[in-house]
Amino acid sequence: MLALVSGLSLAALLAVIDVWAQPSTAVIGSTVVAAAAVLAALLARSRGQIGRDRERFAMLTAVAEMADATCGLPETVAALNGVVVPAAADICIVDVISSGELQRLSVEVAGGAGDIAAAIAARPPGTADALGDPEQPRLIRTFDDALLQKLATDAEDLEQLGALGALSAVVLPLRARGRRLGSLTLIVTTKSGRRYNDDDLAFAKLLASRTALALDNAGLFSELETIEAQLTAALSTLAEAVTVQRAGGALIYANEAAARMLDFASAQELLATPAEQVAAAFATTHEDGSPLRTHDLPGWRVLTGERDPEPLTVRAVDRRTGEIEWRVMKASGVYDSDGDVKLVVNVIEDISEVKRAELTQRLLARAGELLSSSMDYERTLQQVAELAVPELAAWCTVGMPDGHGYVRVVAVAHADPDKLALARYIAERYPTPADAAIGTAQVIREGRPQLLNEISDELLAVAAQDDEHLRVLRELGLRAALIVPMTVPGKVLGTLTLLSDSGRRFRDADVALAEELARRAGTAVETARLYTERSNIARTLQTSLLPGRLPQMPGWTAATLYRPAGDENWVGGDFYDAFAVHRGWLAIVGDVAGHGAEAAALTGLARYTLRTAATLLDDPLGAIRTLNSELLALDAMSLCSVAAVLLCEDEDRTATAEIVCAGHPLPLLVRGGAVRPIGSFSPMLGAYPIDGWERTSYRLEPGDVLVLFTDGVFDTVGEGGRFGEERLERTLDGVADAPDAVARIDAALNAFEVGEQADDTAVLAVQRVPVAAVARRR
Repeated sequence: MLALVSGLSLAALLAVIDVWAQPSTAVIGSTVVAAAAVLAALLARSRGQIGRDRERFAMLTAVAEMADATCGLPETVAALNGVVVPAAADICIVDVISSGELQRLSVEVAGGAGDIAAAIAARPPGTADALGDPEQPRLIRTFDDALLQKLATDAEDLEQLGALGALSAVVLPLRARGRRLGSLTLIVTTKSGRRYNDDDLAFAKLLASRTALALDNAGLFSELETIEAQLTAALSTLAEAVTVQRAGGALIYANEAAARMLDFASAQELLATPAEQVAAAFATTHEDGSPLRTHDLPGWRVLTGERDPEPLTVRAVDRRTGEIEWRVMKASGVYDSDGDVKLVVNVIEDISEVKRAELTQRLLARAGELLSSSMDYERTLQQVAELAVPELAAWCTVGMPDGHGYVRVVAVAHADPDKLALARYIAERYPTPADAAIGTAQVIREGRPQLLNEISDELLAVAAQDDEHLRVLRELGLRAALIVPMTVPGKVLGTLTLLSDSGRRFRDADVALAEELARRAGTAVETARLYTERSNIARTLQTSLLPGRLPQMPGWTAATLYRPAGDENWVGGDFYDAFAVHRGWLAIVGDVAGHGAEAAALTGLARYTLRTAATLLDDPLGAIRTLNSELLALDAMSLCSVAAVLLCEDEDRTATAEIVCAGHPLPLLVRGGAVRPIGSFSPMLGAYPIDGWERTSYRLEPGDVLVLFTDGVFDTVGEGGRFGEERLERTLDGVADAPDAVARIDAALNAFEVGEQADDTAVLAVQRVPVAAVARRR
């Protein structure tokens, strides 16, 4: 009890005890009464103090809880006013420092006196600083006229201050974390009749320290809320997806772009979804399709201590829709003062459009290479179909009318061999009728693409030809189809079909790409068809110009070699022939000016003119003059060289060779293994009119080999220059017969030549058969 009331009425208590010590009964009686009264008063005052202490403790506790709460500044100030007024003050004023200046944050007046609060709020803050150091707590015990005049800014303000009825006040600085936040002013008025003392000042200091901490925390929280709101507002406008992870990997922030990229309705829904579930929705690989590990991700590499990892391009396939997307992932860390990672910021850029454009250009370029690499269009179309899988679709087929009332599949591709085999089975057993109402037949008839992003079972039933067909169509699991015509100007050659079995839908860009691919394929097919057709025509014409098999020539054996210049020419400007004429056999080798088709046409004229004229004339070699006249009659100058040998046999079986060389290399005679040219040189045909060409006659002995050839033999080019006359003579040195001579020349030219040759080559070797051999043959 004494401890509770110590310092309150110690003098009175001592007086009572002193009187109690007096022996007088009367005094004792009166003293007892007095002591009882004093003790009663002391006990009542102690109970009041205990109540005030409890009330103050409750206020401090409430303010401390504000400091721990994550409330904004307005909410914290409102809660503070509710605690202080009217329990500790009739008026509570909070001023804060903002931008270096003291500003009035709030005014709370007991009883809800809004006019008084408004008047105080309108006064400039900091006027109490005139009463002393604003950094120190101040107790204003009494408001007298002199003090009011000191505080007033003018007469009107003085009147308003007097109307407040202020009796006492405390003004305290608000400090937290080593800095001044503002000030707290508590005022009691005539409304409550209270006055502040030193004990109240001590309590107010405690209240101010806790208030400052609560306001500072609230300000920081509000600032963070503001920063987050600003950050969210800024990041929400970015096209790139942005996410933030804690050091443990948990996702704590995502903008709306991230939600859209990952197919969520909102960022909140994304944050509420487990990371494993988010990742499982996509089949994500490296750009080249190789497996992607968690440790490859830039964000994970930052979490494991790597600074500034390189961006990573990934390919993501949405498992629900089959859509393919490409993304560039970047990550950077937010570090604390010790350098440890606190947060990881991931930026994900969608580069799908760029990659699709690259894919389009790459696919079309590769398709162009394939389509131009071969004239076998079915093989080429198969390669194009394989090129489209799986980048464009799970399936790719090419269909063309077969001319018998059906659209046949000429190419099909799929990544799964089992499904590929099933598709080929369907194509072979169930070809599409050319008059079918839907599908490829309709596209061929109308020449317009068809896009079906939802293949229903009813549609399969319409397309199926029987129950088994419907069963296998269902087994394919088709979800979407894109059919485009394969066209050339004026007609539709067939169709290119892309099919999806994964839920992927085709878009306008897919339609455009498929149409361009089909157009190029159509051009290649038409080109191959025209090439094949024209090649057949050219081959037929060229074959007609080639000499047939040489006839059996009694007393003679012959062998030939023909090599036109150019891979595509069967007939060039060189020719040879041997046929029966008056007095024996005429062997000719000729060379018209030029190469290729033009030379081949002139070759036909020269060869058949010589054959016809030599057969009809008594002098077969007179055919040379006839050919010269025909060439001179042509509009354009047409030159031709000819070596003609008339092979004759007398009654005594003596063989002779009568030779005319009109601008042509002289024939070579091989006798006893020795080689020498024979004949004489005369002018070329087609240059100018001439009366005759010099003839030379030679007697041939059994076993002699006579070799006629064109200048293409001399002009064959190798690493050492031209093949030349000397090399040819060395090649023929010691030949046994006509076939041996031709075989040696062919082998020597093949071994010598380098690259494509510029001139045609023709060789005709004739050997005089020994008499015994002739007799046996007869």
